[in-house]
Amino acid sequence: LLLIAGVKLDQFDLSEFAYREQLAELSPGAGRSYRRLHKLLPQVRLLQQLELLIAGVVSVTLLTHLNQPVLGVLYNLVVFCVIKLLTKLQVIKKASLWLFELTLEIVLNTTEFLNPLWRIIGPPNRRELVHPASLAEFTDQLRRLPSTVLNPLRRQRLESVLESENKTVKDIMTPKKRLVMVEPSATLGPVVLSDLEKSGHGYFPVATKKGEPVGILKLSDISDLQLAKQRTQVREQMSSHLSWVEESTSLYELATAILQEKQYLILVRDENAEFSGIVTIADLMKHLLGIVKE
Repeated sequence: LLLIAGVKLDQFDLSEFAYREQLAELSPGAGRSYRRLHKLLPQVRLLQQLELLIAGVVSVTLLTHLNQPVLGVLYNLVVFCVIKLLTKLQVIKKASLWLFELTLEIVLNTTEFLNPLWRIIGPPNRRELVHPASLAEFTDQLRRLPSTVLNPLRRQRLESVLESENKTVKDIMTPKKRLVMVEPSATLGPVVLSDLEKSGHGYFPVATKKGEPVGILKLSDISDLQLAKQRTQVREQMSSHLSWVEESTSLYELATAILQEKQYLILVRDENAEFSGIVTIADLMKHLLGIVKE
């Protein structure tokens, strides 16, 4: 009674997502048994109840036969209460689970052999687990929803917002090697300004020949483009105010930093405290709103 009652079959009652995740971690042999158990779980639960019923009847019969009927019933009540308490102990749970897994093939074969009985009794319906146990499972449920409930664009945006919880600045920033940068001593002549305008960006890091940032050039701050094209140097038009974040900064912390600094463009440091790239409000919004999909 103790070992049978100690097996908590609810731990095998998993959603499809959790079932696939666990199945992927098992060996081929264990996977086959686990697939059978997942399929036959309602019947296995009935078999457990039948075993408990038979063992309980045998216990009552023996104790009432060996003692007076009233004492036998009292002894059985005490035994059942003790068993109920003992099944809550971890050592009993582990021993019961070990024995269940050891005899799993026998249990499954017995369950299939008693299939005619289950048809008469009627196996209980498999419980529908509607509450996801993890963020990954919730995301999986989103992907399985029909397009009549959630169209692909909304699904993509929701997934992007959920995934942003685990993203950092490193995941969304523009690396240093892909940046268009100018030197502070460069003259904003026709060629330089034309190249900057062709890039399609409005903000540019200003860095020395060694790649050390010293400012930010914003094209919209250049009031007279014609005058700038003639003789103005970058250092005369740039803003020397620099804002920094680490590559490991979360997107929530990045949003807070952008609001506090009131900057469109933030410089990024790597783990060695060296300049490694930039991140902008546009990068943050694209990932938070799911406008782009990686």
